Amino acid sequence: MRRLMWSALVVSGLFAACAHAPAKDEPAEPSAETESPAEAKPSDGEALLVRSNPQPQDPLSIESGRVEGRTLVLNVSHGGGCAEHSYALAWDGTFQTNAAAEPVANLVVIHNANGDRCKAIKFAEPRFDLSALSRALADKSGNSSGSVELVVQGLAEPVRYTF
Repeated sequence: MRRLMWSALVVSGLFAACAHAPAKDEPAEPSAETESPAEAKPSDGEALLVRSNPQPQDPLSIESGRVEGRTLVLNVSHGGGCAEHSYALAWDGTFQTNAAAEPVANLVVIHNANGDRCKAIKFAEPRFDLSALSRALADKSGNSSGSVELVVQGLAEPVRYTF
């Protein structure tokens, strides 16, 4: 009889704990509204860092990338769940050229897990402002418009940025 009462007490405690558990932290759904490149604001994401020899920090998988106006949007995943993570995009400030003689910017995503050792798979969609790239290319070429191939370390395919 004691075992039955003890089991009932433990099960009811578990149910009570589950009923009061905080809601799961899910990423927000992207809005259905889209901006045209002319309407995009320079503050649409984190500023591009210019560093000599940028290096990645904490592990991260980059699933995909796209350009929306002047903003690079990446879909990333990594372990975590116990601390806030931050993301930065770094560039060494130089342009290379590809086989078609088009400018190429090599970019590195810097992921800071803030010591998070938890093992849950987390997904994020960091956004980065590409205005510094377009200004640097415009200064170099003398044209106020153009395009650059973005090679992001960890991303399978380059992304084209046209401004």
